[in-house]
Amino acid sequence: MKKTIISALLVMTAASAHATPNVQGYYQSKELISYAVNKIQQNKAEYFLLDYALALPASSEAQLASYNTALGHFQAHNSGVSEDTFFNIVKKVNPSALEDQYVCRVDVNGSKLAYIAKRGKACDGQYDSEPRAISQKGSKVSFFRRWDFDPASAHFDIQSYDADPQSGREVITQDYVLKFEGNWIGTSVRVIKDEVELSSGNDETSYDVASYQHSGPRSGIISGGDSLLYSDHPYYISEDESDRPVNEGTKAITETNFNTVSLVDGPYHGRNLQTDSIHYEFNRDYVKAYHVENGDTAYFVSDPQSFAIDLAFTGPSDSSVWQDETEKDSVRDTDQASGGDWVAHAFNNTHNLVSLSPTFCMIEDIAKGRPVTEYRSEDGTSLWNPSMHACQAQEEGTVAKVYTHFINGNGEKVSFDSLRQSAKDIIYVREQHPQGSEELLTVDDVKAMLDSPRYQQTKKDLSQRYQWSKPYDILK
Repeated sequence: MKKTIISALLVMTAASAHATPNVQGYYQSKELISYAVNKIQQNKAEYFLLDYALALPASSEAQLASYNTALGHFQAHNSGVSEDTFFNIVKKVNPSALEDQYVCRVDVNGSKLAYIAKRGKACDGQYDSEPRAISQKGSKVSFFRRWDFDPASAHFDIQSYDADPQSGREVITQDYVLKFEGNWIGTSVRVIKDEVELSSGNDETSYDVASYQHSGPRSGIISGGDSLLYSDHPYYISEDESDRPVNEGTKAITETNFNTVSLVDGPYHGRNLQTDSIHYEFNRDYVKAYHVENGDTAYFVSDPQSFAIDLAFTGPSDSSVWQDETEKDSVRDTDQASGGDWVAHAFNNTHNLVSLSPTFCMIEDIAKGRPVTEYRSEDGTSLWNPSMHACQAQEEGTVAKVYTHFINGNGEKVSFDSLRQSAKDIIYVREQHPQGSEELLTVDDVKAMLDSPRYQQTKKDLSQRYQWSKPYDILK
């Protein structure tokens, strides 16, 4: 049974493309926005029959819903989804929806609820035993899905969408939850899209993005704990940096930081901190706007910071930053390095690469159209990375391995041709703007993160899913 449940955990992680656990901070925030918005469009098509069923009167018995009528209802309310896109989505994820079906349509606790049913079935509010359901309460619509890997490990995927037609404010939440050894675990994401008025009178879209991951206590080789990604402020992107927001609660993307606060029930083996006990890990991203060679503006993390310390904040700690080059510094406890770490971090996170983490020299290979090469020891047990200043050097006794493509977090093959311009741009930015100007995180810095109202309220909002008796009661 343990093996089956662990397999389910791995499937859940693979399915949670929105969580992109290999992507950090600001880059994950970008992925979350894209994923959440695209998933809403997919759900609108996949659940179109149930969406229509919400317009039917409540009934104690399953009633027939006509496919043609449901399609007309969908097209009238979703002009932004093309007919080709609609059919491609539905055929891929739920081809049986392209026919007449029976549905249950009930009212529960002030909510409208609909789910697929069998002819003659008696209808009630027990949506969480159904593979798919949809609910509406006021302007909030929730899409509910259940997969059963085995009787002990049902996996739930719930997305909610709430839009205010007058203000334009949209709130999208996405939850993946699974019961594991008696505890609800999973990922909860919230994306708030709004409008921010600037001093010029123009409006820009603002984003407030947060992602909470909860894995409970440690179990065998699986680390426990929780992790929260959030930004210091809701943020917007404007090409004119002199254009200021009227509402000071929203900041330009270059004036807010992206933080990840993690309580890890598992091992950590760093420079100073060596522990197998519960400890804290912190990440902070400082985002800057850069001009690439053709004059376009690109946003990258200037100083990706990491910090780790024991639970009591009394022991040794590790504080580091991804940089291309460092000199020996006894105060900051850094060694001399020239591995091109900043370029590698920016490139890998930008493209959500999971098959491997290409080094500076592999990225330079892509930019210059050379064979993308990695060097390994002859027995294949270790890697050797050349200096970023001598990428075509090869150490004696190493074996060259040439790659033909990468794999991203969606399981797609990524060609080097499609990455070439990005590789050129990132290396160009690095050459124009050396990184590492921000001071390393300190104990006081990370304590301030934990004490901030922004962190505490965001964690409270997103963690409540794991405290209810049901995975996420969409009728509340």
